Amino acid sequence: MGIIARHVAGAVVAWLVFTLEGLVGYLGLLGYALITNADPGGPLAGPIFVLVAAMLGLVAVPVLVVPAALIAETTARRRGRFVGALIGGGGAMLLAALCAAVTALVTDVSAGGAVLAGLVAALAAVGPLAAHAATAAAVRGMAQRLRRPRPAPTDDDRFARLPS
Repeated sequence: MGIIARHVAGAVVAWLVFTLEGLVGYLGLLGYALITNADPGGPLAGPIFVLVAAMLGLVAVPVLVVPAALIAETTARRRGRFVGALIGGGGAMLLAALCAAVTALVTDVSAGGAVLAGLVAALAAVGPLAAHAATAAAVRGMAQRLRRPRPAPTDDDRFARLPS
């Protein structure tokens, strides 16, 4: 499998992780609302929250996760896996934090709210990026394993299986 197939598989898994993060976020907010006797948001709050997370993932994966994974992979070839992961992951986290903070500031949120939005966005970018990298590496490993030639059986192998 080529580089495109690996990264498409990684992007699909990263999108699924984004969607699952939305579900976990909603369940956390629902638990908080139930503990504090606040309004849980109505019957459509959960599906809408997860749908918004899925739509955000459709935008964030090709714009944020895939380029960060490609940069990390390219850097890892020259500088090592650890440096590649630091540069790719750090770049994705920084970009996600900046986008969330700027969006929060443009929508008249307080400075503290903008910082909090940036921190949450930076932490939310880690899961999809890690899932993308792991999936791309797994697909690459499986493709190499499938392409590896198998040794032809010898006569000794055939005769070893015969009952004596």
